[in-house]
Amino acid sequence: MAFVIGFSGVFYFVRTNDYYSSGILLADLGGIPWLYSTIGMIFSVIAAFAIQKEWENWNNFVETAKNEVDSLEEIWIWTEHLPANAQKKIKELIDQYLKVIISEGWQKSEYGERSETAEKAFSSLRSALFNSSQQDPRLAADSFSLSGNLLRQRKNRLHLSARHTPNILNYTLIFSMSLVVFLSLLVGIKNIWLDYIFTLSIATLAYTIYMVISDLDHPLRPGGWHLTTKDYEDLLRRMNTPLSQ
Repeated sequence: MAFVIGFSGVFYFVRTNDYYSSGILLADLGGIPWLYSTIGMIFSVIAAFAIQKEWENWNNFVETAKNEVDSLEEIWIWTEHLPANAQKKIKELIDQYLKVIISEGWQKSEYGERSETAEKAFSSLRSALFNSSQQDPRLAADSFSLSGNLLRQRKNRLHLSARHTPNILNYTLIFSMSLVVFLSLLVGIKNIWLDYIFTLSIATLAYTIYMVISDLDHPLRPGGWHLTTKDYEDLLRRMNTPLSQ
């Protein structure tokens, strides 16, 4: 809405300016529309490439986060084969790790930083899994497999959460989007209302496309594509809900 209001103000200023009225009003009869369509085509190609890559990263990130939750649930179920004291210890550590992820794990991930609390909780969980295998060698293979899978999914999640569009590509998108928006003001239509509708539509579409790319590029930031800790919360709730319920 702020963009529409701002663009409408710029449109009114440009269209009521004497220079525009006398010099550019009939530009649609010349070559400007063809030049403008070329810029629009270039922006479309760049935007399509960026959206495809960001969408792929988004899907991989969501899948990895779900896989990490599945790995934790698998460990939780596997602990049923352990002695009571080891089972209780590992379940408590899974509970602790989930709570840390829910409360603060997302805050630093987007910037490629790691939460110290989350690292300690994860390290304690892996140590407990290793100790359980020492107590019963028959469970060693399962213990190492589960621990390794959890480590792999966690590393992938942290890597994907911090992967963003390269600055040069992001600046190119901003520059090309700005060209499409502002140069649309130079393509005139004699009817002022048709001029306003078409110009606003083109500018809003270009801005919306950029916002979609930016939203996909920041999956942990609130927006249309916003990965939450819902899966982690669901697992934590299941772990703390007695089976009789």
